[in-house]
Amino acid sequence: MKPLQKNFQKAVLLAACLALLPAAALPAYGADSREKISSVKLTVSYDEKPEAGKTVGTVAVRVSDDRLEVIEPAQYYDTDDDVWIRGEVPVIRLELAVKDSSGYRFTSSTKVSSSGGRSEVKSKKLLDGGDALRVELKLPKVTGPLDETEEYYWDGRRARWSEVEGADQYEVKLYRGNSLVTTVTSTGTSYYLYPYMNRAGEYTFRVRALSSVDGAKGSWSDKSEEFYLSSADVYPGSTPVPGGGNPSGGPGNSRPAGWIQDQSRWSYRQTDGSLVHDSWLFVDNNWFYFGNDSIMRTGWIFVDDHWFYLNPVSDGTRGAMKTGWVFADDHWFYLNPVSDGTRGAMKTGWVFADNSWFYLNPVSDGTRGAMKTGWLPTENGWYYLAPFSGGPKGAMKTGYQQVNGKWYYLDYTTGLLWTDRQVPDGRRADRDGVLQGR
Repeated sequence: MKPLQKNFQKAVLLAACLALLPAAALPAYGADSREKISSVKLTVSYDEKPEAGKTVGTVAVRVSDDRLEVIEPAQYYDTDDDVWIRGEVPVIRLELAVKDSSGYRFTSSTKVSSSGGRSEVKSKKLLDGGDALRVELKLPKVTGPLDETEEYYWDGRRARWSEVEGADQYEVKLYRGNSLVTTVTSTGTSYYLYPYMNRAGEYTFRVRALSSVDGAKGSWSDKSEEFYLSSADVYPGSTPVPGGGNPSGGPGNSRPAGWIQDQSRWSYRQTDGSLVHDSWLFVDNNWFYFGNDSIMRTGWIFVDDHWFYLNPVSDGTRGAMKTGWVFADDHWFYLNPVSDGTRGAMKTGWVFADNSWFYLNPVSDGTRGAMKTGWLPTENGWYYLAPFSGGPKGAMKTGYQQVNGKWYYLDYTTGLLWTDRQVPDGRRADRDGVLQGR
């Protein structure tokens, strides 16, 4: 027999033998049978709370799952300074890995939650085919004392001063000699004080920075140089109420700052006389948004890559930014209640609120952000979200649940539906999760 013919017969015989082997005896390439890590809970602690002017310290993150370990210790990421800067958002980066990479894996739908230090998950990224997971957390904006105004001087009859980082308002005290004439506030770095100069004398002013975000107040500056006003040059008109402004900078045009109504539309005049536009304004203990036409907005608005909801009802807080749960357009939405730089922004995906997990539609299909109810299919499996009030509505259910006359078991830790396995009370869940027997 020729060698070629002999080899061909061996190949045919080998193929026939392989065909007789059961499928389980062959490796299933392409299918990852490892158990998925459905959720990760992290706890943040630090040696010192980040505050403006303090040295950037160390941070630690602990994972509660014994199947996981931290392979790259947590550290503050993307900060080039040795000390914290006011308004900066601290970001923490760490990497996790499964201890038994042959039995477990991370997936893109692995839920990550954090607690401690008012931390919040910023991002996550799969590494090494699911063997590891890189997580970035963020802390609230750095707060702390405001700096003192470095430069302050008279520009004619207008007071001017240098900007202070982190300040969105300034408080100004006007003096004639040693007597306080008035105290005003400004959102800019100047104020036309002439309307308050109705008597001859030597005028000075002091200024300090304010922040409406956290209520911080800077130190008062020293008094400015003196500005002498003769009796012939005193302001001839009526002295405005404190907080008045002058849009043109000339006498006789002073108008008070505050709300302006034009039929059903509202605007807000600042102390320098200009109208707020294309920006947020914190006033009357609420946040409001004004468009490029200076008109106060209501309802849904999209600003800085986030959706916000402004009260559309005339109940005394019309236009005020909403936080927490809001019912609008026949759906429930959850708006970030934390002052972390995105307060009021609409949340999507999994959120933990009111001691329960909820799932908010992450897809831009016309109902983005709307709370889901009922059965929820995911890459990890099925979840059940309370479809009616009294639980509360939309909350992820766990344990034994009766749905449409059938009983199911949902994992107490993850909320995932158990299928094709025995549940704790001895019954068996079929492939659809329905409990059999009894």
